[in-house]
Amino acid sequence: MKKLTKRLVILFVTVCMLAGMALPAHATELKTGIGVVTASSLRLRAKPNTDSEILATARGGDCVVIIREVDDWYLVNFNLEIGYMAKEYIEFNDKKNVKLGYAMFDCSSNVRSAPSIEGGIVSQAPKSETCFIIGFNSDWYKVSFNGQIGYVRSDLLTLLETPYTNYGSKGNTYVENSAAKTTESKPKTTASSSSSNSSSSSSSSSGSSSSSGNSGSSSASTGSTLGERVAAYAMQFKGYRYVYGGSSPSTGFDCSGMVYYIYKQFGYNVGRICTAQLSAGKQVSRANLRPGDIVVFERTYTSSSRATHSGIYIGNGQFIHAANTRLGVIVTSIDNEYYASRLICGVHVG
Repeated sequence: MKKLTKRLVILFVTVCMLAGMALPAHATELKTGIGVVTASSLRLRAKPNTDSEILATARGGDCVVIIREVDDWYLVNFNLEIGYMAKEYIEFNDKKNVKLGYAMFDCSSNVRSAPSIEGGIVSQAPKSETCFIIGFNSDWYKVSFNGQIGYVRSDLLTLLETPYTNYGSKGNTYVENSAAKTTESKPKTTASSSSSNSSSSSSSSSGSSSSSGNSGSSSASTGSTLGERVAAYAMQFKGYRYVYGGSSPSTGFDCSGMVYYIYKQFGYNVGRICTAQLSAGKQVSRANLRPGDIVVFERTYTSSSRATHSGIYIGNGQFIHAANTRLGVIVTSIDNEYYASRLICGVHVG
């Protein structure tokens, strides 16, 4: 009986180890440190061997977020790309002050006074709110949130920017000594904000969050203006999945693809990419946004393009957009610190 029990225990441990090894690169897990590239250049590869596909190339001094060690390699996040880098060319730091940029909370989370669950709760952040990462300490990110400095477990945040220290980064919009002034007055929002908080016309059309292709007809919206009808129709896609290059309910959307699809249902071709959507109508300021206006942003990722993200304003300081693969189509405050600092303009169509 003892031998049988021992064998079962060994079998269980083996299965657990294999399951851990099989975690995909995109799985959410605690990060272990910050790496600094020590070679003049270092390749990011799809697999932990020198024969695998090259995904990107880092320069000396660039920072990576180290997820875990895999033999002679590190699984890392380099400039928002997940892959493997040779361990011998990376300086490992379990504590480091580094501006990794803005990140989004994957769920409602506590911001603590110390990098431990024993740390007191400094603030509480709702899902899809953003914070600014200014360091790393033993599996925890050091962040600035709502004018306060604290720590968040590293498996609870999705990075939105390339580290500001890295070559080609277009960040550096954050000023530490003015953080409290620029964030305290901004309202907190969650991805679950219903259309009843956006506009009276939007609230009548927020029932569907299915990712099926049966999206309904634009003629079903009853808003009195084109913009109100567009906003109400857009709310039907809240909860749909994000797919890069997607522009239909049956496949999923990327940001500009969703804007393109929605306006197409009303007979307008606003362009398929964010830069084109800048010229789809009259450009308006934040103060003059109306429901249905396209909102266009810059610097949401490293790119030479003038515009890199878009969505549709639904009223009451909120917009709906296809955010990323993890969050899908969500509603976010236009005054969210991350997006407010990147808003180019609104575009009034029609």
